[in-house]
Amino acid sequence: MQVTNAHRTKWGSYSDRKDSYDDNQDALAFKRLVKSNKELHSYIGSFIPRNQTYRFIDKHFGPYKVDMSIVDSHNNVVADIELERWSQWDETWPSYYKHIHFLGRKEKFFTERPFFMVYLNKSMNQCMCLEKSVFEHIPTINKYFNYKKVWDKVKEIPLSEGKIYTL
Repeated sequence: MQVTNAHRTKWGSYSDRKDSYDDNQDALAFKRLVKSNKELHSYIGSFIPRNQTYRFIDKHFGPYKVDMSIVDSHNNVVADIELERWSQWDETWPSYYKHIHFLGRKEKFFTERPFFMVYLNKSMNQCMCLEKSVFEHIPTINKYFNYKKVWDKVKEIPLSEGKIYTL
């Protein structure tokens, strides 16, 4: 069976969310991480023009588009960010995860701008952040996830391509 909307709704539901699209707490947590972690701040900054003032805007393009954008002082979008929270990852990265799975259905968010995929742990005090240049060349495959008993289109990104940033 291929992943359905019902699956996505179930897997995206957390006690602090109104529905599976409500990632307000995830966005706040990510902003805290960027503000407090100089290495993460520098990583993101390496992909956008220097010597400008930026701010995050949640759902800049609407509720079903990218989760967050970075805009300059003239309201020009300079980067997009998509957030995912992983319930299987809390204090330590699960040893059985050898790849980071970028969901193929999110490729529609790729533009000429930098695009960051952010994976937050369950407690939202750690994240893995990858810019699309790290993984866009990896082919999208239809993979069977035995644990969930479903197929989904993903890019399997080697874990070595990512870095975990902490609060």
